Amino acid sequence: MIGRPVLEIEGLVGATGLSPLIDCSVVTGDLGLVSAFVERWYSETSTFHLSVGELMITLDDVSSLLHLPITGALHNFHALSAEEAIFLLTELLEVSAEEARAETTRSRGAYV
Repeated sequence: MIGRPVLEIEGLVGATGLSPLIDCSVVTGDLGLVSAFVERWYSETSTFHLSVGELMITLDDVSSLLHLPITGALHNFHALSAEEAIFLLTELLEVSAEEARAETTRSRGAYV
């Protein structure tokens, strides 16, 4: 639903070094495959339980699959107020103010 390209966001993402994520897609033609992985995911251990054994996806796997550099310190975000979050949603994602307010209310704060 938010798949519209927005140049301002692409610039922000590119500045973080995460630009390969712009080309990533979660759309797949095989919903059965996705369902099979969902059914085998154990959140307690963050692993998939498959017939060949237990599979854990590591940070190195993510780096290899998404072509992301895993270097440096983790980015530290400052907390946003609900009004700041609504402003960013409307300006950068072109979401209506009503949708932005509903989302910040649903998430009980500036967590979107």
